[in-house]
Amino acid sequence: MKKLCKMYLALFIAFLFLFDVGFSQSITVVPKVIDGKMYVDLEALKSFLGFEYTSTQEGITIQKKELSISEVISKVNKSVVAIIGDSKKIKADDFYYSKIPAGLMHGSGVVIDKNGLILTNNHVVEDMKQPYVIFYDAKAYKATILYRNKDIDLALLKVNRANLNPIEIEDPRNVKVGQEVLAIGTPLFLGWQNSVTHGIISGLNRPVDEAYTFLQTDAAINPGNSGGPLVNMQGKLVGINTLGIEYFQGINFAIPVENILYFLDHYRKFGKIRRCYLGLEFEDSWLSIVGLPSNLGLKIIDVKEDSPLKGLVQENDVLVSIDNYAVNSIAEYNQTLMKYLPGDKVKLKIKRNTRTFEKEVMLKEYPENK
Repeated sequence: MKKLCKMYLALFIAFLFLFDVGFSQSITVVPKVIDGKMYVDLEALKSFLGFEYTSTQEGITIQKKELSISEVISKVNKSVVAIIGDSKKIKADDFYYSKIPAGLMHGSGVVIDKNGLILTNNHVVEDMKQPYVIFYDAKAYKATILYRNKDIDLALLKVNRANLNPIEIEDPRNVKVGQEVLAIGTPLFLGWQNSVTHGIISGLNRPVDEAYTFLQTDAAINPGNSGGPLVNMQGKLVGINTLGIEYFQGINFAIPVENILYFLDHYRKFGKIRRCYLGLEFEDSWLSIVGLPSNLGLKIIDVKEDSPLKGLVQENDVLVSIDNYAVNSIAEYNQTLMKYLPGDKVKLKIKRNTRTFEKEVMLKEYPENK
């Protein structure tokens, strides 16, 4: 009897959960009657009611899948930092209003390791003489830039502080359009550290520039928010806030979690991003440029001398796919190459006039001087 009670939860708890989700939704479960009491299977309820549970000898612990806004803030607040430093590009004796140094720059960041690793945007720190990280408790630490990459716009810093509160990183497969998110950072002014804005994920795989695709959100992102976390309602990292569209509202972008994991994985394994290279220059189709769905592929406009495809393809050929991945924009091409390492072999589908053919080629490593 005791074991059976651990596997089932009294029906009245199900009704408590139903008050949270509302009566506009319903689910039918078949209860079991034991000694005159009704019990219902937890597995039948957990997805519908949005909770997880763990069973131990002491009993059953139930956790909500999604937290309230205030609960999310409490969970992640200690993981969010401000980053400040003097600009390399402005002289130290230049002043605004005769008091504030003109070269003072700031942005945001997030703790990803308890021993002092901080993730931020490359553009936050690339022009700083010496970055300093300011934590939730107002303590500031000098930071060392371990690695930064301009193309993916991410940087990894290290501070000499232990026992920090690293943020949890979401599985990219769990990120969906319409999910609620919070953007946390230091917009505009250091006195506004750890400001929070609320919104949803508005879109995935947005080609804002030709490098990589972004996550779109309507949560407000302002200057100074760059490098801070975009988190879901479980308090897990889904993006690094990067930019907003000037003069427009509700259109903001974050580096998606799959790109963050790519950056961190390559740094941990190789000390840098080992980006793949085919030595081709492309032209986006007009459909891709204006944001319409396209299956036109990518037009090759130049084949570099160091390309592994030199002599195999030519200008005006169209790259249709890499292995089974269709490529219809330059950003999509770059995202696809993230799945591989230099030295991997891939099959390229090429279209020339009305003829389509395949070429197998070994990917090279992106040259340092490009």
